[in-house]
Amino acid sequence: MTGFEGVGLWSIVGTIATVIGGIVTPSQIETYFSLNVDPWDRNETLDFKEPMGMFGIQTDLGDHIRLFAEHQSSPRQLNDHPGFNHAGVKFLAPIAPETTLYSGISINSSSIDTNKVHVDAPLVSLGLEDGDEDLKVFFEYLADVSKIDDGRFSIGLKMYFR
Repeated sequence: MTGFEGVGLWSIVGTIATVIGGIVTPSQIETYFSLNVDPWDRNETLDFKEPMGMFGIQTDLGDHIRLFAEHQSSPRQLNDHPGFNHAGVKFLAPIAPETTLYSGISINSSSIDTNKVHVDAPLVSLGLEDGDEDLKVFFEYLADVSKIDDGRFSIGLKMYFR
């Protein structure tokens, strides 16, 4: 047992597709993957083992609006397929050349998520990202609007491809 039993064929396919997707799409479309952790692991909205892995795609519409779609799952958990998937919009507030504060709203479809996702309403997020265009440190709180106090706080790294 390596502790990363959830890294299987779909994780490998997702990683390859993320890298290739970033390379072949126009430069204003970014793909990324991330490894992040909730240091308190106290929420029941996303009932996964820590840390979490993430694949995503995003594009900025000007300086203050970002559209995104994202998949999250646990590399330490075998039974979380197909993970947690959501898409939405983030509102960006650049506060320094490489630092952006953001808030967002997104939706997911419980019909395509694992039974480890307990979301009944749209999701809201509040976050901060810092770093260059290829690697960023981020902090994010993501919660179902009907259970705002039961969200997931994450700290992690995102690697971008374009």
